[in-house]
Amino acid sequence: MTDYDREKLRCYCCGQSSEQTILMSTNSFGSPDLDQRPAGMARATAGSWLLECPFCGYVAESIDRGSARARAFLETAEFRAASLEPLPDPAARRFLVRAAQDAYEGDRTAAFRHTLSAAWIADDRKQASQATAFRLRAAEHLGDRPIRSIDVRLELLDVLRRAASWERAATLAEELTAEGLEHPFAPIVAFHRRKIAEKDSSRYTIQQALRRERGNDEATAEMLKLLTHHLQKRRTPDRPM
Repeated sequence: MTDYDREKLRCYCCGQSSEQTILMSTNSFGSPDLDQRPAGMARATAGSWLLECPFCGYVAESIDRGSARARAFLETAEFRAASLEPLPDPAARRFLVRAAQDAYEGDRTAAFRHTLSAAWIADDRKQASQATAFRLRAAEHLGDRPIRSIDVRLELLDVLRRAASWERAATLAEELTAEGLEHPFAPIVAFHRRKIAEKDSSRYTIQQALRRERGNDEATAEMLKLLTHHLQKRRTPDRPM
């Protein structure tokens, strides 16, 4: 079950109060996608993951919390550009505004993930070209710098494959393969390599990738359990699951 509530929140940045719809609880039964989009009812709650102050435009998981840097960001050209971006879905725009703030604050991983969330909104609206553009923009936030996190690299691999960026996706898959990753990561990379070779940019779940590579339902279930536990340990507040 997914539950919402209405609360009056005082904006951290401008001090004005507004009624906000708050996501109280949901569920994510089932396998996440390869880019970590949650399954279950949580899949449909993306529009509630971020709130926006209707007075100053501040976007956050909870607009009654923030920092001096958040206030400073509202005075930047980056904030104005993101806020005025003409998008049909306000939830996608909120994700892009937040991604712009993440980039301003130097958190490239958060900027990547929030921009990817905007791509999910476009997916739901059947806007394939928009979703591809958002995925490529998400990848740009990570740049060419080395990425330590295996989670982020696997998310990036799926983002590049889904955006049909075949050369970049193949290069990243080869790099990951050369590292000799263990289960459950190795079969996921192998699955991606096969799909890249087939020029397949479709959506797949982690469970589908593990089952295809292992061919054993019991082993697949165990690996999915291990991977889910791993992802829960690194889960951030801005990414409900």
